[in-house]
Amino acid sequence: MKQNIIVTMGVAIIVATSQTLAVDVKITEELSSITAKHKGNNIIIKRIQNPNKKLNNALLNTAKECPPYCIQPMNIGKVKTLGELEVLEFIKNMKDSSNLLLIDARTREWHKKGTIPSAINLPFTMLKKDGKYIDKILTLLGGKKSSDKWNYDDAQTLLIFSNGAWDEQASLAIKNLVDMGYPEDKIKYYRGGIQMWNSVGLTIK
Repeated sequence: MKQNIIVTMGVAIIVATSQTLAVDVKITEELSSITAKHKGNNIIIKRIQNPNKKLNNALLNTAKECPPYCIQPMNIGKVKTLGELEVLEFIKNMKDSSNLLLIDARTREWHKKGTIPSAINLPFTMLKKDGKYIDKILTLLGGKKSSDKWNYDDAQTLLIFSNGAWDEQASLAIKNLVDMGYPEDKIKYYRGGIQMWNSVGLTIK
């Protein structure tokens, strides 16, 4: 609390006024931020420093109709589920490895509203076995096709997310990839997605 002293008619009056306190919102006690590459630029990922910041309106409604907005399982087969700190570690490691890829599995309309820095948009609708571009996509992910079979020995490790625990877009992307033989140990799942990323105040681009 800040105090101002006003002198009027020879009398000193102490007036208390509110003062916005500076905040230092870290990610952990030891970690303040990380740097990621996003569309060719360096982006600092940190937590929002404004204590009055609210969630995006699109993420506030909890009474979402199911289907399609049904609560997703914590685990999808043997695919490992990650939290925010593990996602940040994955992003940090992307700087030193071309074999890691962060994928926003939402439709382009959702993606345009904001995503996790360094993520590429690969909508779940494009990851279907009979999809028009699926052979090209799997090749770009490191798969190699011989006859009708795919070899994923050199495939990238993918971290896939969508809007959150109530959104099936990431789940469908993962299930489709696994159905096409993509190794489960080369797929990670960020179930919390954009909603949890927002709720802990991390950078959105």
